[in-house]
Amino acid sequence: MNVKVQDPTFELALVSPFLLQTLAEVAQNKGVDPESLCRGLGFTLEDLQDPAQRISYRQAVAMIQRALKVLPNQGLGLWVGAQNVLGTLGLLGHVLSLCKTLRDAFALGIRHQHTSGGIVVSSVDVVGAQVHLDAECRLPFADVQVFAVEEFFASLLVYGRALAGADFKPIAVEFVHAAPDYLSEYHRLLGPEVRFGCLHNRMLIDVQWLDVNLPNHHSLALRQAVALLELEAAQVHQKLDLIQAVERAIARDLSRGSHIEKIAGDLNMSSRTLRRRLTEHALTFEALLEQVRQARTMSLLANPDMPIERITEEVGYSDVRSFRRAFKRWTGLSPSAWRNDANPHPSPLPEGEGADRSVLRVTST
Repeated sequence: MNVKVQDPTFELALVSPFLLQTLAEVAQNKGVDPESLCRGLGFTLEDLQDPAQRISYRQAVAMIQRALKVLPNQGLGLWVGAQNVLGTLGLLGHVLSLCKTLRDAFALGIRHQHTSGGIVVSSVDVVGAQVHLDAECRLPFADVQVFAVEEFFASLLVYGRALAGADFKPIAVEFVHAAPDYLSEYHRLLGPEVRFGCLHNRMLIDVQWLDVNLPNHHSLALRQAVALLELEAAQVHQKLDLIQAVERAIARDLSRGSHIEKIAGDLNMSSRTLRRRLTEHALTFEALLEQVRQARTMSLLANPDMPIERITEEVGYSDVRSFRRAFKRWTGLSPSAWRNDANPHPSPLPEGEGADRSVLRVTST
């Protein structure tokens, strides 16, 4: 199913080679020729051995979709995530290993997540006695989104155990998409409490884990490593920083329409200034808004029990007719036709939402 991609970052080379390198290794272990996954995409398996290499989102999507085609409906994202180590995150992984507590590690990880070259955007909130770690892939491809959140949460469990010890485990893990045929792989790698058909991709963790002291904390080494990480972050393209800041603000306000005046205010600028800064990078607010709506729509459509009317509200359209017109423009299909093609055998387990949120506080090191 073809999708018209609106995101101006799609051609930027920002994806870490570690993700695709691990994907190739897992595929090879399953009997797939890894060279075939990247042939003709503009890079080789040898290129993926270079930690300084960066792959465009377009190239990464193509390789992931090739792998999913030859290893369909088996849990490929989970397998890739489970093979990761802290070193997969590069300098960020080194910084996390030196943190005093998981609270500090989460805060630094969220703050500098763009330096790791992943394809998921994450956030952390403390809600009463729980930590909610949300993940979203904004690439508008349903199969890549499922792969990405599977890989992210399987990786997160690996990282958490590397930092806090083998006893680290979530209370539950929630996914927007419907329960797949390979449900046993979710339970094997993520634990018994896995829920599907939810409004968010989310890992729930007991808040007590936040203040567990990490065994490798070293204040001086941490400060030095953070300084290097800040330098690396400053070298990330300014265009990406602006796009991500605007897209995050849009996503937070999406169900309320994400009007430019509100988004500009969230970013401490006027709407006129925001438009000017976007124009400097050949961007428009409307294109970014449509991209966030498109990616969120594809994610929610993976839940077969969510009515089209509810999705319309969640992505900020005033009426179903406007939403259907937009979706037809993106894909050439109606939302219902797209959903039927993508989910021929759904088995959702809807979950509720709720609870007030508080901001995760960062302690000094």
